[in-house]
Amino acid sequence: MADVDQVNSHSDEEQSEEEVPKGKDDSESEPESEGGDDDDYEPGGKKAARKPKASPKKRKTDDDDDSDEEWGKRKKVAVGAAAGGGRGKKSAFTKSFKLSPELADVVGSDVMPRHEVVKKLWAVIKERELQDPSNKQYAICDDQLLKVIGVKRFRTFGMMKHLKDHFLEAA
Repeated sequence: MADVDQVNSHSDEEQSEEEVPKGKDDSESEPESEGGDDDDYEPGGKKAARKPKASPKKRKTDDDDDSDEEWGKRKKVAVGAAAGGGRGKKSAFTKSFKLSPELADVVGSDVMPRHEVVKKLWAVIKERELQDPSNKQYAICDDQLLKVIGVKRFRTFGMMKHLKDHFLEAA
């Protein structure tokens, strides 16, 4: 009896399998022939979603020659406007000052902005190896630098408070 039930159940499965593929074939063939009008048919929807992604790329490639030239022109204009800072005159940070003779000897110029003076002094400190080996925050002055700074050992981050007396007037 068990063998008969298995045979019968197998034949039922075969019938149900045959019915299901027929139903699937019918449902799959309809959207393909109709062009994907079925709302539940997802592969057609995915293909439609991919098409708009490809079309913007084509638009960009069509306009590449024009947009590259315009982009270069825009960039040059923007750089020209940014170079002046948008004001047309120098800010207080970039203003040049006349330096004292002692400081001018160290940095090598009579007129210089503050930030350039600090850069030159850092270059002098590194070149002459004036940083304190035990604590690199400090510098130990040599004779020439001692005339400017006024102390034998100073903290390099507070350099401007020692230099402010050596900026004589705006140039």
